[in-house]
Amino acid sequence: MRFALAILLLGFARAGAPASAQQSFNAQQQAEIRAMVRDYLVNNPDVLREALNALQARVDAERRHKAETDPRDFSLGPRDAPITVVEFFDYRCPYCMAALPWVQDQVRTRRDIRWVFKEMPLSIHGEPALESARASIAAMPQGRYWQFHQAMMSFRGELTSARIDQLARQSGIDVARMRRAMSDPAIMQLINENEGLATDLGATGTPAFLINGQLVSGFDVEGLQQRLRQAADEARARRAATGR
Repeated sequence: MRFALAILLLGFARAGAPASAQQSFNAQQQAEIRAMVRDYLVNNPDVLREALNALQARVDAERRHKAETDPRDFSLGPRDAPITVVEFFDYRCPYCMAALPWVQDQVRTRRDIRWVFKEMPLSIHGEPALESARASIAAMPQGRYWQFHQAMMSFRGELTSARIDQLARQSGIDVARMRRAMSDPAIMQLINENEGLATDLGATGTPAFLINGQLVSGFDVEGLQQRLRQAADEARARRAATGR
């Protein structure tokens, strides 16, 4: 109780209190309160550990929410699906290409998963990776993103500008409209934000799959399947507990 009161008084004195209230604590009193707080934390380090764990949990939840709900991203599957998979990918990443058939199979057969796709072109793959990511985002409003995504991810040759245009055209996309949209600075802003978010989540490369908040790095089929089973079990347990 004494510690809680000290925290309250210190916070009240330092921020959010009227000036007249802050003046009721002189420098010596504030120093005594700070010393009291410090002594308590030194003698009870578990309190600080619990506070840090709670803070980390809140930060992780905020990052997950941001990854799963950004309206600028393309998504597939029911909005109320109990499992959400966020894939960070690069169109020139060979492991992302290898993962495509698995992703396609999950999209086709699982109705309990919502998929969110986040472009994250890696600098090691150069301009083709960046240009293809910009093209896919720019083409999204035309409603043929999934077709274009599969076409570019499946292509194994050199992904030149002409080839990107050809794949877009074959996917039913107005190429001229796509090219005009690619100059929008908001596209590069999204790509940069995707990279920053992936870093915050602990993803250092592609592909990276965030499955209900838990990261699976690389195309590890066994690890991905195991995490999907865990997420499904967790969803069933929640339904049983809540009756929904």
